[in-house]
Amino acid sequence: MTVSPLKSLALAVACAASAGALQAQERQAPHYQVQDCCSLCPAAHDASLYTTNYMKNFITLMDAEEGWLFRSVEDLRTEFGTSEVGYQRLKELRDGLKQRGVELVVVYQPTRGLVNRSKLKPADYQRFDYDKALANYRQALARFEQLGIWVPDLSGLTDEDSDQEFYFRRDQHWTPYGAERTARLVAETVKRIPGFEDIPRKEFVTERIGLMGKTGTMQNVASQLCGTGYAVQYVDQFVTEPKDASGGDALFGDDSSPQITLIGTSHSGKNYNFGGFLEEYLGTDVLNAAFPGGGLEGAMLEYLASESFQTDPPKILIWEFSPLYDLASDKIHRQLMATLNNGCSGTPARLSAKTRLRPGSNEVLVNGENKLMTLAGNRHQLDIRFSDPSVKRVDATIWYLTGRREQIKLEKPDTVDTDGRFAIELRNEAGWGEQNFFALEIEKPEDSAEDLEVEAALCQRPGDAAQVAQRDEAS
Repeated sequence: MTVSPLKSLALAVACAASAGALQAQERQAPHYQVQDCCSLCPAAHDASLYTTNYMKNFITLMDAEEGWLFRSVEDLRTEFGTSEVGYQRLKELRDGLKQRGVELVVVYQPTRGLVNRSKLKPADYQRFDYDKALANYRQALARFEQLGIWVPDLSGLTDEDSDQEFYFRRDQHWTPYGAERTARLVAETVKRIPGFEDIPRKEFVTERIGLMGKTGTMQNVASQLCGTGYAVQYVDQFVTEPKDASGGDALFGDDSSPQITLIGTSHSGKNYNFGGFLEEYLGTDVLNAAFPGGGLEGAMLEYLASESFQTDPPKILIWEFSPLYDLASDKIHRQLMATLNNGCSGTPARLSAKTRLRPGSNEVLVNGENKLMTLAGNRHQLDIRFSDPSVKRVDATIWYLTGRREQIKLEKPDTVDTDGRFAIELRNEAGWGEQNFFALEIEKPEDSAEDLEVEAALCQRPGDAAQVAQRDEAS
């Protein structure tokens, strides 16, 4: 069949017009009707539904502007610091470190409410007593300083206006930008510590290495309660390295151990590069001994027990944590002090035993098998070591001659390798300090090997040994 030239021309024009229309459609941006689908359900506002220990840290979630979520308790707290007993215990820890030649620096994080209150919904913004929170936060920093602790003033970060968000929108951690701004202020304080100028120097550089996606702990809890979902938040990720790994441009660098150590929570983990930013702004190596999942005391306990600390303690120890934690915890303090003093290593044991554990409760130490001794709680500590270093929990009962007892549960985080060792002071407070130790019972850990052994010792805390000897003779 023959097609006329006129029809061919008409067909070509029609095809061109059709193609042009298609190209115009492709160039035009699509339009969608969007509805708010991810607001929190009523269950998110019911504290009784936050059933696990993990979920209780998020009581209760609140919707905020621009896709933000807040915790009504922790993020909007107005009280900071600790009790007088807590301050006393912090000072005892600070003094113990000072005796080892270690200066303690506390990085006490400002809350998301203090820093990012502008993201709150108008009604919540009005209810949050920002002035009271800021005043109490500053007062807590001042009290830490009065204890002889070096405390960076992070109050300048509160209510800040920056293009780069300090905290994640739906997660309690700071972003790398928040970590960087904090590290800058911490470095300014550390540089004022006497002896810092004697620490070997090295030049570091920080580079962006890509993006990090954060689903967010708060949005995970919201998903459990409501089944709703949120988009992944992406932020820049950074890494800090020596300017010249070969040491050519390092300033006065050497191969000695870092004389500054960072411990703390997951905020100090590698994802946020807080330790790297510290190295850049301090111009020296920083040993990052922090790890996720350890809470307030996890990293501190592991580091104090390490050979690195016990044989070569740093000049400066930077301890990062949030106001979430109980600084007055008796159990935490007793573990920290006993571990700082390296348990019963290098100290004559007043009682000791090694035994294979059978299922159930096992009597490990007993006072009076040979001679009844005066073993007052305020003068002694326990050192417990399992033959399997992977043991991360000990359940024990401490008995006293009066018949009183204390049940203790000590745990180590699953996120790190541990040594199967636990150390703790006997109770020291009124009504307990003069109680005379009688026995230690230990439960065999569940799912442990049949041949699991435990070695336990009771020894004197650092102090006047002569007084203890005199008491023994008198008894």
